Amino acid sequence: MGDVFSGDKFTGQGYTVNKAGRDINQVVSSHQAGSAAQLDAAVGELRTLIAQLIRDRAVTPDGEVVADPAAVIAAVRDNPSRLQELGAAVAGGAKDAVLSIVQGGVAAMVVALLGR
Repeated sequence: MGDVFSGDKFTGQGYTVNKAGRDINQVVSSHQAGSAAQLDAAVGELRTLIAQLIRDRAVTPDGEVVADPAAVIAAVRDNPSRLQELGAAVAGGAKDAVLSIVQGGVAAMVVALLGR
């Protein structure tokens, strides 16, 4: 069964996320990805990377569009230590959970690169 969104809950493979307001902000359980704290750390790493890519003008100021794909690829591959929690979350099956929290084309690209 694929991911399901109903009411204020998003359920996918091995995890459930509560939705409050506009942004999903609390993980209830995460069987494959580890604890809520680990998922929070993964999301924090992704947001930090996107903020740096915005400052470097590799992505648009809204963080949605990749302006320089080579710079994004280099940022992911050249510093694997700064994305340890994100890599572990993706490898643990929490890709959809991370992308439900941090949305956009840049986030999807970074997660896809880590999943290779």
